[in-house]
Amino acid sequence: MTDSSFDILNITIHAVQPNDILNIINEWTIEKESYKYIVSTNANNIINAVENNKYSDVMRNAFLSLPDGVPFLWYGQKKGFNIPKRCGIQEVMEILFESSNNGKNFKHYFYGNTQDVLGKMQDNLLEQYPNLNIIGSYSPPFRALTVEEDKKVIEMINVASPDFLWISLGCPKQEEWMFDHRKVLNPMIAGGAGAVFNFLAGETKRAPRWIQYSGFEWFYRFLLNPKKLANRYLIKYPKFMYLFLKHEIIGVNVK
Repeated sequence: MTDSSFDILNITIHAVQPNDILNIINEWTIEKESYKYIVSTNANNIINAVENNKYSDVMRNAFLSLPDGVPFLWYGQKKGFNIPKRCGIQEVMEILFESSNNGKNFKHYFYGNTQDVLGKMQDNLLEQYPNLNIIGSYSPPFRALTVEEDKKVIEMINVASPDFLWISLGCPKQEEWMFDHRKVLNPMIAGGAGAVFNFLAGETKRAPRWIQYSGFEWFYRFLLNPKKLANRYLIKYPKFMYLFLKHEIIGVNVK
């Protein structure tokens, strides 16, 4: 585990790069003693943590808190960290898929989203990474599961015994799911993937690389789906900027 980190509005973000992830994961696979989860930390997650005490606990208990978004890389660089490359959940997944395809027999399980997206994503991944070991996937109903249904899902995942459980339920639901099930899932690493399933399935276009590194990927995504993302980008992001500037410039603690 890395000790290099910085805080934004009292939420820790690890100053990691994609290649660091392999070293961290390799250390974990040697021991593999417990369940851990990864969060891809951006302005939306942080505002959710500011507004909700439980979600704050969710973020603070993450095994890795990834710097998701170029502005967070800029801030980390300002703090003295050498983090020039994007290192959100998609970058982490892809470097692990590449490693899995080239000798590391990591087992992957995909949970969430729709059956159509899961099918297309798996087809695309196996075309790109023919040796990728996908041991299962499941699209749950778009409603709260009953206690019995939830137990069956956990049993299904535990029996499959993946090294990595990738979850696409949307934020904050997927992070809360990983936190809520931390005591019943066997040793594995879970990661909240959100829209990454849709990107990998080819259902949603990701911004061109130059837009990603310009700091305006959020605007590109908003234009593609304004109705769905209006609350995040027109309400939560401005609130994040206000609190961030208040905290950084005036020194007012948000908690």
